[in-house]
Amino acid sequence: MVESKKGVTMKAIILIFTFLSAVFASPPEEFDRDLYNAGEKIFENKCTSCHEKSMNIGLLMKNFIDEDNKLLNLKAPTGNEISYRLKSQIGSKDDIEFQLEETADFLVDYLYYPDKSKTICLEGVIRHFDTMPSMKGKISEEDIRIVNHFLYFLEGWNGINKYFHKVELEFEEEEKE
Repeated sequence: MVESKKGVTMKAIILIFTFLSAVFASPPEEFDRDLYNAGEKIFENKCTSCHEKSMNIGLLMKNFIDEDNKLLNLKAPTGNEISYRLKSQIGSKDDIEFQLEETADFLVDYLYYPDKSKTICLEGVIRHFDTMPSMKGKISEEDIRIVNHFLYFLEGWNGINKYFHKVELEFEEEEKE
C-alpha cells in the first residue's frame, strides 16, 4: 500500500521532533553522573553546615529582598545560587568543558583565599553573610574540583538534577495552598 505524501511528511516531522527532543533533553557530554554524585557527597559532608543545597529562587529572593534574610536565616549562599552564579559570572557556557575548568579554578582560589571582593554572588545576597573561613587544609583541591562538577550542574540542566526540580515543584504546590 502506498502512503500519502501527508503521511510520509508527518512521519518525518515526528522523527525529527523525537531526535531533537532526545538531543536537547540529554545532558551535555561533559556531565558525569558518578562525578556529580561524588561531588554531592563531598558537598553534603563538607559544605552543608553553612550552605543549603538548593532552595526555590523565588523564596530566596523574598528572603533577601523583602525579609532581610530573617525568613530563612541562611548562613551562606545556597548551592543552587552558587551554581547559577558560577555559570553566569565565570567564562562562557559556549564551551562547557573549559568553563568547568575555569569555575573549578575559581572555587579553589575562593575557598582557600576567601575575599568578598572576589564574590560572584549578588550584593543584595552576600551582604547578609560574613566572609567564609579559608578551607585550606580542610578540603583538598581534588575534592573542590569534584564539588565544582556537582555545583556546576546542580542548578539544573534539562532534568539532570531531580532534587532541584523536586524542590521547585514543592514550592509551587505550597504557593497554591
